Amino acid sequence: MSAAHLLKSEEAKMNRKRPLIAEALLISLCFLSPFASPAGGQAKAQDLTLPAISRASQIVDPEFTFDGRRIAFVANRSGASKIWVIDATGGDPKMLVSGTGEESSPQWSPDGGQIAFLSTRDGQLDIWTASFQGADPVRLTNEKSSKEGIRWSPDGARIAFISDKEKKQDVYVVDVKSHKIRRLTEDTNEWDETRWAPEWSPDGKWITFVSARSDYFSDDLWVVGSDGSNLAKLTSKVQVMTNPIWSRDGKYIAFNGGGKQDFWFDDMSDIYVVEMPQRETRKVNMNTFVTNWNGFYHMYWGADSRTLYFRYNVRGDTNIWAVNVEADGVATEVTNGEGAVQSMAASPAGDRIALVRSTQTSPGELAAISTLGGEETPLTHWATQFVGVTNPKKISFRSTDNIYINGYLYTPPGMEPGEKYPGLVQVHGGGNNSFGNGFHPLEQYFAAKGYIVLAIEYRGSSGYGRPFQLLSWGHWAADQGWDGVAAADFLRSLNYCSGKVGIYGGSYGGIMTLAALTRDSSRFQAAAPFYGIYDWSTAFRDGDRLMRFWIVMGMKGFKPDENHEIYDRNSTINFVQNVTTPLLIEHGEIDRRAPYSQSLELVEKLKQHEKVFEFFHYPNQEHGIRQPDNFVDAYSRAEAWFGKYLKDQ
Repeated sequence: MSAAHLLKSEEAKMNRKRPLIAEALLISLCFLSPFASPAGGQAKAQDLTLPAISRASQIVDPEFTFDGRRIAFVANRSGASKIWVIDATGGDPKMLVSGTGEESSPQWSPDGGQIAFLSTRDGQLDIWTASFQGADPVRLTNEKSSKEGIRWSPDGARIAFISDKEKKQDVYVVDVKSHKIRRLTEDTNEWDETRWAPEWSPDGKWITFVSARSDYFSDDLWVVGSDGSNLAKLTSKVQVMTNPIWSRDGKYIAFNGGGKQDFWFDDMSDIYVVEMPQRETRKVNMNTFVTNWNGFYHMYWGADSRTLYFRYNVRGDTNIWAVNVEADGVATEVTNGEGAVQSMAASPAGDRIALVRSTQTSPGELAAISTLGGEETPLTHWATQFVGVTNPKKISFRSTDNIYINGYLYTPPGMEPGEKYPGLVQVHGGGNNSFGNGFHPLEQYFAAKGYIVLAIEYRGSSGYGRPFQLLSWGHWAADQGWDGVAAADFLRSLNYCSGKVGIYGGSYGGIMTLAALTRDSSRFQAAAPFYGIYDWSTAFRDGDRLMRFWIVMGMKGFKPDENHEIYDRNSTINFVQNVTTPLLIEHGEIDRRAPYSQSLELVEKLKQHEKVFEFFHYPNQEHGIRQPDNFVDAYSRAEAWFGKYLKDQ
């Protein structure tokens, strides 16, 4: 059979960096929306359409003033991501500044009078400040370079940040009054390593930061004087996974991570503290782990400089936990809700925690809870509501080796007795992240279109213990693929399933889709692997720094030239001849996290074996098909693809 391949190049809007949402291996479908309600009123329910999903509301980046009286956060009430301010006890939120462009990363000045933030208001990403009272914003930088991790100095005179101004990611400081910029470090990280933020010591004399300067595959904690002197490395045996944070008394620097010889547990990582001034590192031994979403999340100190607040995912539900770093052993829950805590912040005053919790039926609202405990109090009522969205059923099914896999079963609303429906297996992104019990509008959408959707927490997913996560170590896209096959068998066993099943996913979900097909393609009548990886060796060659780092961690520390066997065994490109299922492949052309070249390589291999497929690619689209127009196009094609092979035959 000849290959059916359609190469598509569409006009697309320039994909500038969205400062609101950190790029990660995990793809999120919670986008920004103009559908938010007026203050105090709930948004009118929207029809569940792809355009509406692409604009669904999101609230992120809550930050307290030092006295805990106010919270700044980022939301899309005006259509673009803008910074809003609300009293910590509630009330009407106020937009900080109007104007064009998107804003992110609000940081209160120590006196609470100003907010520093990142903005694209004049067409490029720069650091701005604005008075809480609403005066015109002041631009502190004006240059075409990346900026990340802005942090005020304790005296409010300077702001530290990370930038690739000199082609490498380094630490800079900008004077708030003179706007003069000074570079403090050199060759800190590769230009495409954008996860980190600097952190000031409480006395303003030191800045800590994460760097791979001593080894490309080592994320170590470093310190430098605030004048650029006395550079020193603080850790050597630990992979740092999140930004360091100083306790208010300056005794500890905390971060989460893992041993350099261990698997990159990521969403089930450990807490470490560096005791100062001794500069001694130790792990906080406790009964839980930390969920950090690929390093884009950090912990918060309590006012006592001994308590750390952090997120932890247990079987899909993410809550906020607390641990005393001087009383090892017992971390306890502060919140006890269902759903996913997407963002959080602890008040420096120590009395309150802000959080955004999404659920299966809501993208999430800003809420607060006292550190004494109790209930979460909603502060906003802006979340986009969709007609017909319901809670899926949590189920388990037995995989091919008798291990049970958890999943979320979405069924068509108003199912008719005796009616048969096609099935879809959803495989999440991130690999060692999770699907989770949060907001997943795309699965709700496919269910509304008449599919039984089973989203699975395949082996390696977080939230089910480290032994379960370790089942994937050195076996990426190999044994995991059988969990997708078993999910298809489970769907087919349901008396309301038609017997036809498809599979889809993006990023690691794209990896998993082809992994399942190359294990047993006969179980699937259609498949849609999006922006995935199919050849680990060439992905290592073409990927960005985080991708290379992540691949080596997953391959037990081996680079491609050090262990060809482990790379070849786990690369599904080597087993394409086993695929009999029609494939819909989609990818962004400037994706370097999961390199675009991966889909090109897959397409050539499919042609060689005369497989049935279609291929669509999007100019100026980075990792994840996130731009609203591209998103609608991509998943409209997926809907048509599954309709063709699962419904129309």
